[in-house]
Amino acid sequence: MKESAFKKPLLIIIGISALVRAFLAASLELGNDEVYYWSYAMYPDLSHFDHPPMIGWLIQLFTVNLNLNSELFIRLCSIVIGSANTWIIYIIGRRIKDEAAGFYASILYTTSIYCSIILGTFILPDTPQSIFFLLSIYFLHEALFKKYGECPESRALCNFAIILAGLFIGMAMLSKYSAAFLWIGAGMYILLFDRKRLKDPFLYLAIIVSALFLLPILIWNLNNNFISFTFHGNRVSFFGEGFNIVSFGREIVGNFLYNNPVNVLIIISALIAYTKVKFLEKRQFMLLVLVSIPIILCFLFFSMFRDTLPHWSAPGYYGLMIIAGAWLSEKYKSKNIGTSIPAPLKRAIWLISVVVTVGFIHIHTGILNFEVKQKSDLPLGKYDFTLDMYGWETLSKEFNKVREYDVNHGIMNRHSAIVSYKWFPAAHLDYYVARPAKSVVKTIGPLSDTHKYAWITKDIGGFKIGESVYYLKSSKERFDGVKEIGEKYFKSTELAKTVYIFRMGKPAERYEIFRFREMTTLPDSTLTSPSF
Repeated sequence: MKESAFKKPLLIIIGISALVRAFLAASLELGNDEVYYWSYAMYPDLSHFDHPPMIGWLIQLFTVNLNLNSELFIRLCSIVIGSANTWIIYIIGRRIKDEAAGFYASILYTTSIYCSIILGTFILPDTPQSIFFLLSIYFLHEALFKKYGECPESRALCNFAIILAGLFIGMAMLSKYSAAFLWIGAGMYILLFDRKRLKDPFLYLAIIVSALFLLPILIWNLNNNFISFTFHGNRVSFFGEGFNIVSFGREIVGNFLYNNPVNVLIIISALIAYTKVKFLEKRQFMLLVLVSIPIILCFLFFSMFRDTLPHWSAPGYYGLMIIAGAWLSEKYKSKNIGTSIPAPLKRAIWLISVVVTVGFIHIHTGILNFEVKQKSDLPLGKYDFTLDMYGWETLSKEFNKVREYDVNHGIMNRHSAIVSYKWFPAAHLDYYVARPAKSVVKTIGPLSDTHKYAWITKDIGGFKIGESVYYLKSSKERFDGVKEIGEKYFKSTELAKTVYIFRMGKPAERYEIFRFREMTTLPDSTLTSPSF
């Protein structure tokens, strides 16, 4: 069989995956996190409260500075990067073993819910981090394993590769802080297997190159009392906390679900199999392990004491997918299956196809909504997180009717702002409701709730005595904005309209559109601007 035999089926997989993901991107409304990161592009800065700036810059790039501001173009970065990542992981697998290893690793990547959907369809900081993470692995391998022995050409290539590795690790950290685990893994590998590298000046130059990419983050934090580092430090702090079995269990289950349970079982099988059959050269195997396992174990450890999210550790599975691809190549080599897909990978494809299909249908129909079996006094839609991606266009149209009536009758100003109490739903209201109405969203609440919207509210002028605003309350929310904001800071509050979001003819969520008339008391500055 010619070595290029896998390229055609690989391109078919990439093409089908891209088309499916583009369809999903165009037909689903933005989720809570996605629309929040849209605000990074709408209000760019050197860095932000929760994350580095890369995600906002890429949204600006792919939307032509928000001139193409639809869901598809906001997510276009994810479609392109997801396709590129599939090719990159194939190249890495081919380099460390053979083309079949790369092909199988690319299928593992494509069938990962995290890789194909969470970062490959939706737009998150994980999206840019993923491509820089994979390129970092490629160039670390290129630098640490000489292709042509000790010849001058090979040494020059290795020196260039380690600099490129440093560059891409820096870009990965400019996307998401957790990419620092790449240098931790590379450092552990060098200490254990390649200590002579410690005398290599190009290694330290690469580290300096990575550090330079942190300058925007550092400058922003210097101007904002290092609030990002404080915020993330509190998220992973465990001192004084007891064992949290719920968070720990959720992290373990989440690792299986996000990365596709079939894939995780294949990876575990590959790691066990390596103890018996060395299907990869030991040092290559250990490099991939050391840029993978530490990040997984770290967040698994933190989950024992604090709430974590499974996608924090998910980049650790990239290297493990490559190992699993190499194992499958070894396992099926003697069976002469050619470019056919092994049975375990077929099961992974089947599972993600079912999950994506059912998930898409549920978002548009609510067929999995069993709220009728819950207590009748629970907030409508409270436990259906998919409503975060449904109904916003309907709400926008209904709000616009209220606004036009109010403007025509002199009740409210055409550009009256919308007030919110938290970064979500503030970002959704900003994108779907305020932006089409050529208005803005302001927040009143502690920085721990409002996040970037504290800076946005300050930058757009804050609040003024006498101004009137709208407040939209969802039936999912426990927060009583009428009492906590309207009655506290405004002369009067009045219900303008009640809007129901229907799915399959049944109410799934309810919104109440309020007018808060004439602000009489300015909120404390700690509730409307960054406070440290």
